[in-house]
Amino acid sequence: MTYFVMNVFFLVPLLVIGLFMRKQLPWRAILLATGALLIITAVFDNLIIGTGIVAYDEELISGIKIGLAPIEDFSYSLAGPLLVAILSKVFGIDNQEKSKR
Repeated sequence: MTYFVMNVFFLVPLLVIGLFMRKQLPWRAILLATGALLIITAVFDNLIIGTGIVAYDEELISGIKIGLAPIEDFSYSLAGPLLVAILSKVFGIDNQEKSKR
């Protein structure tokens, strides 16, 4: 199984859930956090790959890279903020709702 296929199994359901909850989620915060994580991932993934700490099997990646980092490595940066926002809403951990009381 390639990293791309593995990412699809996690990202597609997460995006579908996000679409169903789109009016309940703080999209501005999600987008800001995603942007920050993408930048941090680009910098640090390139550093750890460039120094030889991490290597990827070329047969398991798509070949699309940002610097030295395969594009598949950025899926965690895309999924993280959305997953945290969804879980916060589902489990009632929502600061905006608490501040309205």
